[in-house]
Amino acid sequence: MRRLAGLLFCLLAICAPAEAHEITFGQLDIHVGASSTVIEVKLPDLALIQEEPSSLPPGTTAEMLAAPLSSEISAAVSRLVTERLRLTANGIPVPLSVTDITASDADIDVTLSAAALSGALTVDANLFPTDPLHKVFANVYRSEELLGQYALDQQNPSFSFDGLPRPLLDVIGTFVLEGIRHIFIGPDHILFVIALILLGGPLWSQLKIVTSFTVAHSVTLVLATLDIVRLPSQLIESVIALSIIVVGLHDLWRLQQSAQVRRRPDIRVVFAFGFGLIHGFGFASVLAELALPQDALVWSLAAFNVGVEIGQVAIVLVAAPIILFITRYAPGMVARATLSAGAGVVVFMGSVWLWERLAG
Repeated sequence: MRRLAGLLFCLLAICAPAEAHEITFGQLDIHVGASSTVIEVKLPDLALIQEEPSSLPPGTTAEMLAAPLSSEISAAVSRLVTERLRLTANGIPVPLSVTDITASDADIDVTLSAAALSGALTVDANLFPTDPLHKVFANVYRSEELLGQYALDQQNPSFSFDGLPRPLLDVIGTFVLEGIRHIFIGPDHILFVIALILLGGPLWSQLKIVTSFTVAHSVTLVLATLDIVRLPSQLIESVIALSIIVVGLHDLWRLQQSAQVRRRPDIRVVFAFGFGLIHGFGFASVLAELALPQDALVWSLAAFNVGVEIGQVAIVLVAAPIILFITRYAPGMVARATLSAGAGVVVFMGSVWLWERLAG
């Protein structure tokens, strides 16, 4: 019991920070015209509230970021954008003027104007420099044609653009990396995959489980990203937490049964496909933040999905050998107790996340 308690404590300590500070996504659209340039910046309310030290007036709450914005908040947001967004054309700084600031949904939209741009363009958009989890997705357009697409963060806050269309391989590479990153910063997805393979089994059965999960979440990732099917975010996140609990309880139940019962048909493939449909909506919520244009959506979507699969395979390649070693070489009771402890951690963490998400 002491070991199990210690294991629960350690996992909670690892996962708790991921829940303490939420990941936020901003957006930057640069429209280069023949006579002027229009820049649209989307700042998430949550990123503004979470920032430490805050750029907002003291005492600002999330409710105060709804329309209409006060003059003090508008002025603070204007300063934030003009100080942290920098453009240079051919090495010369480009003056930016804020023309509009409005609140929409859970974001504040800022519109800026600049002179017409030509030659080499460099953009530095470290909008929340103290937040290592914040991402800014930037799009560059000329006459409504998408010329470039970039993902910026604290480590890579800038990009350079020479006016030529960005190579397709760069776009694919960007979103493959985003898919991998999303898997590894999402403890709920990691725990669900581990729960699916916790009982071990023949290689062919493991392949069926992983393939079912892949097919299911790929389907709903496409449907949600193309805005064909949409479900409430709180419902999706709550059901993802519930899926972890259900699979963990199933693992516990199978581990407590006799060998004869454990030889009955394995229904994990059903869990993998059914709950995989819901996890696909969760993956799509990341791409939904980008508001991708239609002409780049297919490649970005496919690349992101490939990245998710690479991350998922990496998790299986690490966890499966450990589980195989336990089941093959540990004494029967020790192996069952160890795997049961792991399933207990799965159920515990899923319950914590379900409670938090139902509470909003």
